[in-house]
This record gives sequence, C-alpha cells and structure tokens, in this order.
Amino acid sequence: MQKIARETIVAKEAAEMLGVSEWVVYDWARKKLIPHIKVGKRVLFRRSSILQWLDQQEKASMAVEPVGQRKIRRLK
Repeated sequence: MQKIARETIVAKEAAEMLGVSEWVVYDWARKKLIPHIKVGKRVLFRRSSILQWLDQQEKASMAVEPVGQRKIRRLK
C-alpha cells in the first residue's frame, strides 16, 4: 500500500524547511507574514504555499529600488 504524502505540514516541519525555530514560524503566522491555515486551534501550512512564499521573499530581496533624484552637497 502506498503512503500518500500530506500537502499540509505543522509549524515544526515548516520551521525545519525554512531553517528557523518553530516559535518564529508561529510568530510569523500570528503577524500574517507567512501563509497558513487555521483548523480549530491547529495552525497548518501548505508545502506549496511555503515554497511559493519563499520564492517571493527571495525575489523581493533582490529587487532594485529606484534611486530617485539625489542632490549634490558641497563639501566644506
């Protein structure tokens, strides 16, 4: 009989995936920084959503912000 892989994971598994502590994952979920699902009192995470969120975080960290117009100061 084949074992079916679960789509959802618990905070401990999400923390292992992300390389952070379980409490950080719970804190991010509480602050709505990371995608999660609440089922009763349980907090679950969809593997695919975590990977997509991680990709978005990586892309955001590489984004170049427009420089805007800078004024030249005269040095004294």
